[in-house]
Amino acid sequence: MPKLKLFVLLLIGTFGFAQTKALYEKSIEAYKSKDYVQFLKLAKQLDSIRPAHPAFTYNLASAYALNGKKEETLLVLKRMVMANNTVPFEDDSDFESVKNDNGFKELLQLKISQSKTIKNSVEKLRLSEKDLHPEGLFYLEKQKLWLSSSIRNKKIISFDASGKCSDWFTDCLYSVFALKADYDQKYLWVACSTIPEMNGFTKELDGKSEILKIDVSSKKLIKRYTIEGNHVFGDIAVAKNNDVFISDSAEPIIYKIENDNLILWKDLRNEAFNLQGITFNKNESKLFSADYLKGICVIDIKTKKEHWLEFPNEVSKKGIDGLVFYKNSLIAIENGVVPIRIMRYKLNESETKITDFTILDNNREEFNEPALAALVHDKLYLFANSPWKFYDKNVQLDESKFENPKFFELNLEKSLSKF
Repeated sequence: MPKLKLFVLLLIGTFGFAQTKALYEKSIEAYKSKDYVQFLKLAKQLDSIRPAHPAFTYNLASAYALNGKKEETLLVLKRMVMANNTVPFEDDSDFESVKNDNGFKELLQLKISQSKTIKNSVEKLRLSEKDLHPEGLFYLEKQKLWLSSSIRNKKIISFDASGKCSDWFTDCLYSVFALKADYDQKYLWVACSTIPEMNGFTKELDGKSEILKIDVSSKKLIKRYTIEGNHVFGDIAVAKNNDVFISDSAEPIIYKIENDNLILWKDLRNEAFNLQGITFNKNESKLFSADYLKGICVIDIKTKKEHWLEFPNEVSKKGIDGLVFYKNSLIAIENGVVPIRIMRYKLNESETKITDFTILDNNREEFNEPALAALVHDKLYLFANSPWKFYDKNVQLDESKFENPKFFELNLEKSLSKF
C-alpha cells in the first residue's frame, strides 16, 4: 500500500502541514540558539503530532539528552533503532551525556543484532510480467488459480505454476491494491485507488478510489462502489456473511458495504494516522487494523469500540502493512522498518493483548517492500519485492534496477514449530 512520504504524512492528524512545519522550524531555531528547554518542549509536541517520524524521533532523543534526561534519551533511541537500525547517531555530540552509559552500549549491540538474517520463507516462482508492480494477491481455491493486482498497469492478472501471467480483468480505472473473495468465492472484491505510479495518472484523478465487485465465474463487473472525498482504498476484509470492510490510507477511516452502498463504518481520525492491512479474528467478532505509525487497532464488530494493542518493548510497532490472522496470532508484514521483517504476534485468549512475538523473516536481501499477503491453510504467500523505490521524478519505472516479481511461500506451521 502507498506510504505517504515524510512531510506529506504530516497532513494526517489534528495539525496540518503548515502548522507542523512551523513548529518544526521553531524547534530548529531553539536548538540553534541552545534553548534546549524550548527545544524539548517543541520536540515532544511534534512527536505527539506525528509519532515515528524519523526526524522528530531523532530530535526528541537529542532534546532529552541535551536536557540531561538519560533514561528518556535511551528509551527514544531504542525506539528509533528498532524502527531503523541504520541511523548513525553514535558520533553525534548531542549524546555525549549518555555515551558512557551501559544502556547506550546496549543500543549499539541492538543495532548489530537487528541486522541478523532470518530465513523461513522460500521463493516459489517469478512472474513473467516485470513491470506489473503487484500489491495484493488471492487464491481462488475452487479454480486452483492465483490472482495478483497491478499498481502500475491497473489490472488483475492470473499466473500459473511457472509464473506466466495472463490478463484476468482489465476494466480497472485506477491502481489495483487488495483482492478478496467472499466465502463461497462467487464474487471478487477489489480495492482500486489513484496514485501517481499508475499508467495514465493525471492530477484530475487524484484522490479517486473505488471498490469493484466482480463475478468470478464470468469475470464480469457487477458494480463499482465510490464515495466522495480523497481516498486511497488499500485493503479489504470480507466476512463469512459477506460483509465487506475497507481500510483507507488517505484518511484513517474504515468503510463498509452495507445494503449495497459504500458507507463510513468506523472513523479513526482522532486515533489513527495511516491505515493499512485489516483482518478478522477466527470468529469474526473483531477486526484488526494496522496503522503504519501507531501499531494495531482492535475493533469490536458489534459495539465498534476500539483499543490499541500494547507491543512488547523489544519490537517496533511502526511500519506494519499486510496483516493476517492465524491461530490466535497476527502475522504482520513490516516494510516500514529497517530491516524489513515478517513478524508473528501471539495474542492472549481474549485477543486483547500481545503475549509473545516471533521474527519469521528478517533482513532478507530479496525483500524490497513486500506488502499484502494471502493465507492459504497454513501457508502465507506474498510478493517479496515491489518497485516502489524505482520510479523516477517523472514517475517512470527504470526496469534495469529491479527484478521480476518474486512470489514467496512461508509455511507457518513448520516455521512456528521451531520456536
